[in-house]
Amino acid sequence: MDNIPVGRGPLRVQIQTQSGCNGRCVFCPNKGVVASDLKQGRMTVELYRKIVDELAGLAPHRISPYLMNEPLLDSRLPEFVRYTTARGPSATTLITSNGTHLTEELGEALIDAGLKRLKVSLQSLDPETNKSLMGDAVDSAKVVENVLAFHRLLKRKRSELDLRVSMIVTKVNLEEIQRARQFWHRHGVRLVTSALENRGGNIADAAALNPGEMARIRGACIRPFREMCVLWNGDAVLCCVDWWRTCILGNVAEQSVEEVWNATPITTIRKGLRENDPDLLPKICVNCAQSAQPDQHRFHLKTFVWRLFSRSAS
Repeated sequence: MDNIPVGRGPLRVQIQTQSGCNGRCVFCPNKGVVASDLKQGRMTVELYRKIVDELAGLAPHRISPYLMNEPLLDSRLPEFVRYTTARGPSATTLITSNGTHLTEELGEALIDAGLKRLKVSLQSLDPETNKSLMGDAVDSAKVVENVLAFHRLLKRKRSELDLRVSMIVTKVNLEEIQRARQFWHRHGVRLVTSALENRGGNIADAAALNPGEMARIRGACIRPFREMCVLWNGDAVLCCVDWWRTCILGNVAEQSVEEVWNATPITTIRKGLRENDPDLLPKICVNCAQSAQPDQHRFHLKTFVWRLFSRSAS
């Protein structure tokens, strides 16, 4: 961790165009957040454009109009994707959705807007198992139907959009992974898996759900070195697991993206991570744990450092 470089701006940015999700996944704190008094809302078009305009000069690898929400519930999403694609054509535009609102009309609008990657989170092909993991609103049969229809649409439009289905590995669906992989492969759709984490200590049942051993790997966390997460009101939270907004790094409605990325709050946390010093870290970092099965994670530190050096040299 000592030599991880940090660029002028983040490699990856997640932007919450509006708060809220119809899912109640056991691996997300969404249920508690919805029931709390945390203020919810929608980002203005003006603020979204300000963020993207500033990112255009910082050349991030990825811009995601999605954070801690169900992005397809925002009817403005194709408009946001189109603007992002126009201002940052080299960046990957990515959203992750539970797929319940992936209609053909919306899917075509997203393709035409230039979306480059769509990940649909589906935890089980079995309806009851999936509901136990994602909540009653996420009908796996309907989501499968939506994904396959979207896949056919991609073929008809000869689109190069990268469609994936995503599963988080838990004790509940562990034995289904291979069957799910075969099912999606048979239909020409890629399945990716991720290891379960405790979302900064916000998932009480994480250890019980995890098929491996939950282990703190605080010193290996690279999120504050590579990504920025912006809420609907412009607040930049520490990372994508800070659902309770415990660590606000700045506000991009009042500051520039570059200013927030290089300000004292985040640089202090980076120092704490580099030196593995809990006194320099917020509580959410100290409590954070990820699976002791790093081979299930798709991103590796070596790749991250190579990409950042490549961007700095260009």
